[in-house]
Amino acid sequence: MAGVLLSGLLVLACGTGIVSAVSFDLSYTDPASDVGEFWTSNMTAVLTDGNLTMSPFPDSVNVLHLTSANASADVTLTIQVKGTIANLDNTSYQIRLYTRQDNATHFAVTHVNRTTMLTSNATGFVPIDLSGATTIVQDTLSASVAKSRLGIITAWDIDATATETGAVYTYVDYGWQTPGNPGSAPTLPGAQFILPNAAWLALVPVVIAIVVVVVMVLKDRIERSSKRSNGAKEELASLRHRGKP
Repeated sequence: MAGVLLSGLLVLACGTGIVSAVSFDLSYTDPASDVGEFWTSNMTAVLTDGNLTMSPFPDSVNVLHLTSANASADVTLTIQVKGTIANLDNTSYQIRLYTRQDNATHFAVTHVNRTTMLTSNATGFVPIDLSGATTIVQDTLSASVAKSRLGIITAWDIDATATETGAVYTYVDYGWQTPGNPGSAPTLPGAQFILPNAAWLALVPVVIAIVVVVVMVLKDRIERSSKRSNGAKEELASLRHRGKP
């Protein structure tokens, strides 16, 4: 029984190792080589030696610089990539604007194939078309946003995501206004730190086996304890019987 229990624990340990084996070595000290590769079907990471697969390509979504400039009544947002800004339906550039200290709500400027929209996760916000206030010069996309659209600004932080979606792979890169110091790091797509459903299903029999073994061991101990107790009572009764005149 102890052997079965030990085997079950070893299998369980191997199963949970699936989680710890995956690491994401994203380094923003070298912005020219951190385009992550994901499976388009479920947006889980494509791995090489247990790490997120990264490369400088496709360079149309390889974010180099992200800046914002205060232009009196407007804010000019600029994102620069290593290659050329792609005006395609499968490529998007999104800059998120965090104007509150608690980040409870935020705005997003999203550009897809010559159309730029300002949206917000705040309830009731109506999307605004900023295409007329957007310019593209080779590797740089700039969009001007009127401050009046952003309500009361009590804090300022921006980050960006560039995405190219293909039939098999999706390529994603991130950027922050201060390189190497993300103030509002976006969550990686997919559920990389959660065991896949198949893995959990594989662990179910192991867990059941461990529970059964534990129950059997406890039951055996109880039975042995009961027998010892009954034996002691019988021996005591026998001694008392012998001692009678």
